[in-house]
Amino acid sequence: MNYKNLKYIGYALFLFIVGVSIYSCTEDLVDMDILSEKDGPARVDYIRITDPNAADSLLTGAFLGNLIAIIGDNLGNTKELWFNDQKALLNPAYVTDKSVIVNVPTAVPTMITNEIKFVFSDGSELTHPFSINVPSPKIDGIKSEFVPDGGVAEIYGDFFFEPMTVTFPGGKEGVVTSIEKNKIQVIVPEGSEPGNIEISTNFGKAKSAFLFRDNRNIILDYDTKIHETWTAKIGYDDVAGITPVDGNFAYFQSGDHGAWAWVNEMTMQYWAPNGRGNIPLANGLTDNLDFRFEVNVPIPWQDVRMEMFFGPYIPNHGRDEGDVAIYRWAPFENGPYTTDGWQTISIPLSAFNHNTGNDDEDRKIADISALTNITMMVFGPAENSTPILIAIDNLRIVPNN
Repeated sequence: MNYKNLKYIGYALFLFIVGVSIYSCTEDLVDMDILSEKDGPARVDYIRITDPNAADSLLTGAFLGNLIAIIGDNLGNTKELWFNDQKALLNPAYVTDKSVIVNVPTAVPTMITNEIKFVFSDGSELTHPFSINVPSPKIDGIKSEFVPDGGVAEIYGDFFFEPMTVTFPGGKEGVVTSIEKNKIQVIVPEGSEPGNIEISTNFGKAKSAFLFRDNRNIILDYDTKIHETWTAKIGYDDVAGITPVDGNFAYFQSGDHGAWAWVNEMTMQYWAPNGRGNIPLANGLTDNLDFRFEVNVPIPWQDVRMEMFFGPYIPNHGRDEGDVAIYRWAPFENGPYTTDGWQTISIPLSAFNHNTGNDDEDRKIADISALTNITMMVFGPAENSTPILIAIDNLRIVPNN
């Protein structure tokens, strides 16, 4: 074979090889296109926790932040994942054709669909039923059980999330001005009545155990139920730094009050024989009852404790009668005490256990129904003489909640 024929044969072989190569590349590209597309509709078969020891624990819902595994098919092109209206953070390493491992978003949803929504790279979407387990609101207490219409109530608890409604007794909703997970502030609506407060969120409802404007067994309100007026003064709008919470209030005020100073105006005494007669302060077991009142301390209370005790039906305070049981209140022990407005104080009757001579806890209230008188007095030891202004209102003995 001559050189010329070899040249043509070589050239033909070259064209064959090039053609095969081009065809092969084209086939590879076609295969790549096919592999990059879903080979069927995406689906979710089930959702489970990621613990291998509990792989058979299937989920229909999860708590905020929980790590879950979504098992299905054709999920590899997941671009976005939404739980209700909250977008999850996806890690591409945990997104495969058969599963997606993801943390439930920690933000609380505001629009509740009870669904997971997949958004794929081709724009298609898939939804699957799944709930976010956010607990119902929980009400633990309130700063002051007495707040006037238009005033701001501060309520404590947990799982307070927007949107929220706060319904006061009487059926009217208050305006929430501040919301935190454990605390809200709400304007008390006009026409509110005594009773339970109800809070509603997207995740449930709660009703307060305490009673707003608790009017059970009011012993002294300083409006119609008065103490010995030569003791603590009665104020309304004439005491600097104190705005009434529920009409008139009694107050202790001194520019320089020191140790063991028995001053009439620094005591508040109610003697039933001079008042409403032989009416028991309360009925029931001591362990089931609290002494409760509202207090307002606008300037730092730094020294001289307050003694509280109940007496029998006699025309005096009764401090020296029988086995009187005293409660000694000293909220300044960890530093100067103020209240930033009115605050409800609740003291178990079982805490009335001091005697009159020293700090020994050897007394108790045996039978509250045998007692009719109340005394509160700023009296006791002190390191320094200090100014004092303490207002009180709505003294009552009620069941503890």
